[in-house]
Amino acid sequence: MRIIVAVRCYNEIKNIDRFMRCYDFADHIVVSDGGSIDGSQDKLKTYPKVHLLNFDHYEIVHGFKWNPDAPHMNFVLEYAKTLEPDWLILDDMDDVPNIILQKNARGILESVLEPQVNAFRLYMWGEDQYFPYMNRDFDMDYTSLWAWRPRDIGIWADPSRRHGTILGITDEPYKLNIPYCLLHRSWHPDTIEQKMERYNKVGVPMNNPLDFAGELKPLPEWAKSE
Repeated sequence: MRIIVAVRCYNEIKNIDRFMRCYDFADHIVVSDGGSIDGSQDKLKTYPKVHLLNFDHYEIVHGFKWNPDAPHMNFVLEYAKTLEPDWLILDDMDDVPNIILQKNARGILESVLEPQVNAFRLYMWGEDQYFPYMNRDFDMDYTSLWAWRPRDIGIWADPSRRHGTILGITDEPYKLNIPYCLLHRSWHPDTIEQKMERYNKVGVPMNNPLDFAGELKPLPEWAKSE
């Protein structure tokens, strides 16, 4: 069984080592870099599993570089498909599977009959807290796309949307729920103001999660990535 991970990169040097460790169960990791200037490309070249691509279709908006989400997603996915994966995973550099999912990923994907696997995603604040409201304390059926068989279903990003929207997903995926999960570290107290400024300036509205995502809780013990 051949597992390929596809991921985009732009100035992600702080996340690369963790991402590579957490996805070490994959056979190859296709990374499309959108013009990083923080040393990300040099770091990525040290990993033998990485296929490094350059995505240079960026825009400069109000002084900020922006890689349009959907074209960038489709670019890395198209290359990943040429490696003939049995399973293809699309993720972000700041999003990784927790330990139990890392250890069991290959066995899960070998046994699943459905063409798509969804996973539960925790929305984190920093390294050790998360927003339960974003998952309604696990009461909602809140899994989202993680892996799929590209020979069975076609998944791509909608180029008409500014902030990538995935199309082609099935309504009846195999659903992984807790304790399996993905840990999305997209919000950090040290960088949230800079991230909000960049996103809002390029036309992708973003508010501070402390204003809308509810109260914080400590990350559960089962939701550790390392």
